[in-house]
Amino acid sequence: MSLITTPRRRDQMKRYSPYLLLLLTIIGSCWVFLGEDVRTSTLLLSREWKSNTVNYIEESTYRNVTGITATEQHSNMVFLPNNTYSRDTQIILKNEVDNIQVIMSVSESGEWEVSGGYLRLKLGELKDVTTGDTSEFSADDLALVRTFYRMGAEKVRRIDVLSSSALLLTSLNHGSMVLYNQG
Repeated sequence: MSLITTPRRRDQMKRYSPYLLLLLTIIGSCWVFLGEDVRTSTLLLSREWKSNTVNYIEESTYRNVTGITATEQHSNMVFLPNNTYSRDTQIILKNEVDNIQVIMSVSESGEWEVSGGYLRLKLGELKDVTTGDTSEFSADDLALVRTFYRMGAEKVRRIDVLSSSALLLTSLNHGSMVLYNQG
């Protein structure tokens, strides 16, 4: 009777082994692809991130820049476990010809998500406070800076982990940004 059960077990193993192999492949693939997003999300949650950006603005044929020649952005960003984020940014508006600087403070909050190696930020609330004399800059110049900021806040960016304290965010059509942590 033991001779009859042995061939049956081999037949059952031959029948179920492809399904077992397929299941292991699916689990392995999920771990590789979805696990990367989980590891990146955990890294985002573990620190306060900073970034510095300098933009040079030139007069063009379609827009007359009257006062702003450059902007500097210094941001502090925190990602929270409930998939919300908060970013505080100081934008220094510069007229390098007349040596004028005005500081615009922007506070931003919204929702974030990491999916497929991309970071998506959905802007929820945006508050800006400008200190200093803005009469040197036209309303169009200030509106341009606010528009650039809003466009940058709502992008989907590819996220690459450079190290445990540096992330490279690359948008599909408008440059890159590095988030870093000095701690």
